[in-house]
Amino acid sequence: MPTASKTWCASGRLTLAAMKNLLLLFACLLALASPLRTQADPPDIVVVRIQDYGINAKIFITKGEGNTEEVKVDIKGINYEKGTASVNEGYCKVLAKLYQEGYVLQNSSVISTQNGVGTVIYVFVKAK
Repeated sequence: MPTASKTWCASGRLTLAAMKNLLLLFACLLALASPLRTQADPPDIVVVRIQDYGINAKIFITKGEGNTEEVKVDIKGINYEKGTASVNEGYCKVLAKLYQEGYVLQNSSVISTQNGVGTVIYVFVKAK
């Protein structure tokens, strides 16, 4: 343990060795105080592709490579107005399930609308 005479000079100022020790101490404290930089895990992403044919639709839900579920919304035997409502209810059921699982809509885009077929893609990310 250093004595007071070795740490402080006669005029009451720090010696060069004591200044080096203090500088080292402050550098260590600064290193400990800074947050650790960790690599973030990739987010959980779900891609929902809806192919809408007016009174029926196909919904593809992909939660990763090789993990695609197809949901068919078909309203055979129901008139057009009720059929359109039924298709919307099918969409609502799929999207509500994703929200219940903790996913949040990140992006949506219309790909094409040709020959009465509309294709929409939704990208969901799991909220953390």
